[in-house]
Order: sequence, then C-alpha cells, then structure tokens
Amino acid sequence: MDWWKKKMSRAVVKKERLARGQRRGEMFLKELIQCCDGKSNPIKFFSADQILKATARDFCKCNTLERSQNVCECSRVSELLSQGKWYSGMLDNHRMILVKKMLGRSPDPPRDICSGPPKDIAISSMLSGHKNFMKLVGCCLEFEYPVLVYYGAEKQYSPIDLKVVVSLRKRMKIAEEVASALAYLHSAFPRPFVYRNMGFRNILLDEDGVAKLIDLSYCVSIPKGKTFLKLTWVGRDYDYMDDDHLFNRVVSEKTDAFGFGIFMQKLVAGEESFDELCGLKNWRGINKVPKRLSAKSMGEGSVDEIVDPKMLEKVSEVERYRMEFFLNLSERCIGLRGEVPEMVQVAKELKRFRESQIDSAQDISS
Repeated sequence: MDWWKKKMSRAVVKKERLARGQRRGEMFLKELIQCCDGKSNPIKFFSADQILKATARDFCKCNTLERSQNVCECSRVSELLSQGKWYSGMLDNHRMILVKKMLGRSPDPPRDICSGPPKDIAISSMLSGHKNFMKLVGCCLEFEYPVLVYYGAEKQYSPIDLKVVVSLRKRMKIAEEVASALAYLHSAFPRPFVYRNMGFRNILLDEDGVAKLIDLSYCVSIPKGKTFLKLTWVGRDYDYMDDDHLFNRVVSEKTDAFGFGIFMQKLVAGEESFDELCGLKNWRGINKVPKRLSAKSMGEGSVDEIVDPKMLEKVSEVERYRMEFFLNLSERCIGLRGEVPEMVQVAKELKRFRESQIDSAQDISS
C-alpha cells in the first residue's frame, strides 16, 4: 500500500503544480497585455520535471550559485547577491543555463503594482537582445516560487565589489552600461518603462566586466500620452528615491535618473562613505528621509573629501578632471544643476567622455 500512497501523493503534487502553472500563466498574459501590449520575444515554458532534471533533481545544493568555485566545483558562477536563489543547470540539448528561484517575496502578489514574477518575466522577455540584460530563455510557473531560466552559465558572474573594481575608468564603464540599459527601457518601446529598482544588488558583472541589470519586477510602464504614473505602493529603497516618488508615489523617467545619480555617487564615494557623507549610516525608516537629501552636499566639498580613497592613490590630474565630470553629471541627474537630463543623453555623455581624451577642466564643461 505504501507504493500506492506515494503514487497518489505524486499525482496530487503534479495536479497542484499544473493548476498553479495555469493560474500564473494567466497572470503572465495579463502583464503582457497591461505593460507590454501583448508583445514579447518567444520564450519557453518549462515543466517542473524539466527544471528538476536540469538542476540535478530537486535543485541540488551542489549546483547552487551561492557558492564560489573554490567551494563547489559544480558551480560555474561566483556568489550572487540578488533577489532569489540561483542555480546552474543543463538542458537536454546540453546548453548551460542559470536558474533563478524567486524567494523572499509573494509568489502571487495581491496588487499588480507589487513586485512579482509575472511582471519580471513579461518585461524580461522583451529585453533579451540587449547586452546589458540577462538573456531570458524561459520560465517555470509550477513551483510554489516561480523560476526564471537564463542563458549564460558558461560565464562567471559576480556582484559589484568596489574593493575589486578600484579604477575610475572601470566604474565609469559600469555606469555607462547601466545608463544604456535604463535608456533602452525608456526609449525602445511605444511606452517607456521605468525601472525604479536601482541598487548594487540588482547589477551583476560577467567575467568580461559587462554590467547586467536584473530583477524587473518593480518596473512600470507610463501610459500612452502621459509623462508620469501614480502608484499605490513605492517599495523600500528610499535612498534611491526622489521626493516625488517617495512622498507622492509619482513615477516618471526622472525617477530612474535620480536613482542613477545616487548610484553614480555611490560608485565614486563607495557605499559606506556615501552613507556617512549623507547622514545615512544609522538611518532607519521613512521619518528621517529628508535628511538623506544631504546627498546634495556631495558637490560642496572637494574631490579629495568625496571620492573613494582607493581611487585617489596615484591619481593623475586628468583622472581628477574625470572625477569632477562624473560628480557633475550625477548632480544633474538628481536635479541639482538645472533640467534633469534624459537617460539617453546621460548614456551618450558617459560613453563620449569615457572614450575621449580629456586634458582640462575646460574640456569637461565644453
């Protein structure tokens, strides 16, 4: 009788998975219609059995990507500090994949403005052709927590570690690539997408140093004919939010520009130093948010007082001018120097500046 009970139990589990997959499939289609006009690049819907097989049955711990290669030879990727749990795997056609199991959030969000897998899948399916997004292969909606499947397990990925990424040129390259990803979201579709999820944890670097923006579950689209959208819920990354987003729940393309400006300043100063400069070291809760806008004081001190000390070692005069340019652009993004630039313009300026030969402060302002 034990074998019969096990068989029935497996049948019940399979039935529940199929029902869950169908329900979430409907949510996915709803997201496609709402924010993507029903359009997406073709992706594959995997069954739970296919995912379990690809990850060595039941998400084998030996394939988890939260271990480095020195700890686990099965893992091809270094530790990833992002939402969810990551695994390496292999499809039947022997193509290596990354599998992201989405944890730590509601698998079925009650409000479509909340973060959730269907939104992430729907928007990711439209972005796989851009080099600064992970290439989405497909998804599986049958588990309690949905999984996303990406190509790219052949490469190593890591979070941004400013103890390793020391040079200004490398940090500027990261900024340029993140700006390119945001500009693509804002300009490549009939309705602009606003990322509104800026943060170091949502950016991965591959082994070639190329930045990849991940986790699009907070992304929203601006309605046709409008320049902004008012939400019912804003999220929790307060230090990347401008006042209009934080207090009025208004989202526009400027929302991403502000978040990116803060990101640039953290790249230059270092996260810990930035928190100290802005009075964020012991900051907790929304009641002290106005004090965090002392980030404006970033432009009041000298470069030596602001820039990460690791970047000031053997710094040339040209590098110092580059730092001034970078800080100046970050201040424009957060609205301290006239009109806030569009992300397309920001990406172009960063690319032009990184590739150019700057000899003086006069060249920077020209």
